[in-house]
Amino acid sequence: MAIRNIACTVILAAVVYHEASAQTARRKGPIIRQADRILIESGDPKSLFNFFADTLLLPVAWPITDTRGFISGALGAGNVNLEFFRRAEPDNAAGRKPGAARYAGIAFEPYPLPNSLREMQVAGIPYAPPEPYISTLPKGTQGVLWTTVALPYMSRPGMSIFLYEYSPEYLRADIRRNQLGNRLVLNGGGPLGLQAVSEIVIESTNLEKDKTQWALLLGTQTSSGSWRAGAGPAIRLIPGEEDRIQSIVFKVESIARAKEFLIKNRLGGSDSHKEISFDPSKVQGLNIRAVE
Repeated sequence: MAIRNIACTVILAAVVYHEASAQTARRKGPIIRQADRILIESGDPKSLFNFFADTLLLPVAWPITDTRGFISGALGAGNVNLEFFRRAEPDNAAGRKPGAARYAGIAFEPYPLPNSLREMQVAGIPYAPPEPYISTLPKGTQGVLWTTVALPYMSRPGMSIFLYEYSPEYLRADIRRNQLGNRLVLNGGGPLGLQAVSEIVIESTNLEKDKTQWALLLGTQTSSGSWRAGAGPAIRLIPGEEDRIQSIVFKVESIARAKEFLIKNRLGGSDSHKEISFDPSKVQGLNIRAVE
């Protein structure tokens, strides 16, 4: 589904802010159903995609495709998709080495989008105008395939946070996640025993301010200090020297099994009896941990 380049371009280039007006109405419900996918930008997305597909045996959400230099492909990780992409005109502003990868953003599935937009207005969360993508639907007619809403208030120069709603005439995101999750279960979570993505860890240079912003979007923190929307990964903020997605945490069936696989294949080292980390050099510099 290389057409996702349209969404990435919209998100990363969005400069139009929607200043949500103050509302006297009360919020009626949550804004976010759950995280739909984690965006991973790479100078060599094909190699990274193939590693996760062929070595870790994650099911394919859509195959790696090259359209006019824009490359995109995604894999199911149990409760969220991992999208690997490269822009047609790579952004090397961050000084990344060729082939290096980074976590570029999070696409959140909203509750029915009109409801979520209303809730954001009530909460005072600015958002960009909705950007519908129109093309040919499966039934052969022209229509909206998906709609993207950038959240500039939440995003940072190196991290795009946005809403992404598929048209039910095009795709049911919840059904696709269940299908991919079932395929992962059927193959035993691959050699890693992967069950889901447990957490997305985000560094913040202004922790208290960012916590307030994320609370507006996701609601009350859990007892562990993170936010969890639906069955998707939890969001955890930590202090840092830059604003970025620092790491993701895999939930595995057995840490002993995962550790044995990673060490045997020289993909990671022993951290503790509770968790293990991938060797970043094996995954283009990405920070990935696994916990039971």
